[in-house]
Amino acid sequence: MRSFFKRVAAAMAVFGVLGTGVVSSASGAESQPPTIGFAIAESGWLQNYDAAPFKAAVLKIDEINKAGGLLGQPVTYKVIDTKTDRERSASAGAELVQAGVKLLVVSCDYDFGAPAALAAQKAKIVSISLCAADPKMGSQGVGQYAFTATSAAQSEGIAIAEYAQKKLGLKTTYVLEDTSNEYTKSGCAGFRAAWAKDGGKETILGDDTFKNEDPSIAPQITRINSLAKKPDSVFLCSRTPGGASAVRQLRAAGITVPILSITAMADNYWLSAVPNLKDFYVPALMSLYGDDPRPAMNAFVNNFKARWGQPPVSSYSVLGYSLIEQWAFAVTKVNSTDTDKVVAAMNSFDNQPFLAGPTSYRKDLHIQVNRPWLIMDVSNGSFHAVEMYKNQLTPDTKLLFRIGS
Repeated sequence: MRSFFKRVAAAMAVFGVLGTGVVSSASGAESQPPTIGFAIAESGWLQNYDAAPFKAAVLKIDEINKAGGLLGQPVTYKVIDTKTDRERSASAGAELVQAGVKLLVVSCDYDFGAPAALAAQKAKIVSISLCAADPKMGSQGVGQYAFTATSAAQSEGIAIAEYAQKKLGLKTTYVLEDTSNEYTKSGCAGFRAAWAKDGGKETILGDDTFKNEDPSIAPQITRINSLAKKPDSVFLCSRTPGGASAVRQLRAAGITVPILSITAMADNYWLSAVPNLKDFYVPALMSLYGDDPRPAMNAFVNNFKARWGQPPVSSYSVLGYSLIEQWAFAVTKVNSTDTDKVVAAMNSFDNQPFLAGPTSYRKDLHIQVNRPWLIMDVSNGSFHAVEMYKNQLTPDTKLLFRIGS
């Protein structure tokens, strides 16, 4: 890992990010139209997560420009494909920083978004991840100028654990942790903490691991089926495509208990891999299917469809819209794109109402920990909204950064 970040630094040096000349661009003349850079995946597996929120971000940029622009200037944007590659992320971020962007939007995952965000951090430019749910995408990981538009993965795990116990009446569980990235590890950490808090550690009947690229989880399924006391739920902290494969294998093996999961599994596009799936629950950011209990979310889906000719395919979409909303709100509040002023304004957000939900930041935490979730389940081949739920356990710093776990 250390050698990787040395290569990141080298890539940034190529574009002059480590020099002082680029830093001044963060507080340049307000007469120049503000440009937003997108160092995101337009190819590779991460494209499944980056594409829809990017389109939603463009939708918000269009709305700002139709309303007269930002600080009297039209907002422009530039995109560089990171190809789901960490070194490409670093060079794309550095290139966009050199181009003078005022905001750098990075990928939906800490592992792949952080290299680009580090380029912005070196140049004292605000970066916001589309949906990286690992808390290190912020002031205590990348640095003081980095934010993420979503909630901590720990909150996802907490919310679904609490909901399963309090609303579904589930008493025991078996944890299947995808160890392929920081997001899934953090989701599992939150789930374990919340489940043990209310049910006791002994009600977690097993704790197993796999990797997203594993073609089979047969050994893990064998261990579940060999338990003397069978769990009444399985918690799967994973993402597609491996998560979808794991669900299919669990059901094919005759494990019919409710499967609980995290937000990365909240969209319809993978459900054809598991026909007739039911009793599958996730905490989602929004519903794409016209049944969201918040009218503004349903209006957003309609506006997205009008702009792009098709509805959004991912519930992460709203985060792309909302991160532009947040940054533009801060810029307007301070009447400047100056980085330090904008960051100070964002750090003052206290349940500020944005489309994605109430938003709060503080100097030492640039991710949400108390934003309500929309619980969704699967029936008739689609996700359906169940109800809004706000986690009762707020993850502390030790849990957010998995200290001692």
